[in-house]
Amino acid sequence: MKYCTLFIFITFSISTFAGSDGYLFIEGKLSTTKKWIEFSSKEKLSLKHLFQNLAKSKTGRDLIRSANKQAKSYGKTLYDVVLAGKGSITDTTLIRRFSPKRPDQVSYETRSKVYINRYLNEYDALLDLAHELTHFVHRKGFNPYDKDFSLSEFIVSTIEGNGGEVHAFMTECKVLNELFPGKLSTRFNCNKIMNSQSGKISRDLAIKRFYSIGPYYSKFKDKLDTHGIADDFPLVSNSEVGFVSSAYGMPYPVAAYHEYITVLSKVCENDKKRIAYMGKSSGIQRSVASVDITKVKKDYLDRCSAVDSD
Repeated sequence: MKYCTLFIFITFSISTFAGSDGYLFIEGKLSTTKKWIEFSSKEKLSLKHLFQNLAKSKTGRDLIRSANKQAKSYGKTLYDVVLAGKGSITDTTLIRRFSPKRPDQVSYETRSKVYINRYLNEYDALLDLAHELTHFVHRKGFNPYDKDFSLSEFIVSTIEGNGGEVHAFMTECKVLNELFPGKLSTRFNCNKIMNSQSGKISRDLAIKRFYSIGPYYSKFKDKLDTHGIADDFPLVSNSEVGFVSSAYGMPYPVAAYHEYITVLSKVCENDKKRIAYMGKSSGIQRSVASVDITKVKKDYLDRCSAVDSD
């Protein structure tokens, strides 16, 4: 059967928060100056070097084990899904398939890959690897074609959800603490999410810091008000920006908003094509006679009006 395959590329990325001080070395094998990709002339061996050092932490071993299992579910190896790239990101592709003869019958499939910034030194690349593997292993796939795919839920999931940015950054700090005991407090952003009384990493402090968006506050609140969801984000504040998305160059809540609009725009473009297939000819229309095309069009207009307004 011939299928039309439509693609959406959804990318989640992070900024590198490394400082130049407070580094320790794992048996002298990690460099703060040498690029991790230069460990070997073969990328696979350079990656293996990172994995071997990450595995020296319990959190790292668990991540690698889970990532390996995830890769096998794709019919791939860990080295097929973790690669060097221009930035550190976890790239998820959602594939939607339908037959031109039955555009009402749709199937979905997701695949993810991790890229580690090839320009990072070994130390920072190791921490980025822990961060991105958290996304790869724990972040649940979502279906932007679902009518319940909402802006509010997407922003919350991106930041607070399992495998989201808070989870990934806390994992990064946890690995840092396991591999470099006593140095957690010297890493600026990890220090900012430590409970001063318990001395432990605080999820509540991390969430609060991710919602600190500084000068973006006013315009972002206006956007949330326009969509009627401002009350869903009581923690959004004009405090100093905590974390910046390297993909968008802006705080994560704002970046997640733009990500949602980008994804929904692609969804609307693809749905428009599907509606065209549904009414392309009388032969096709008869084969989908049971489908309420009017309802499909209404759903399309309801969800895509938000894109047009932005």
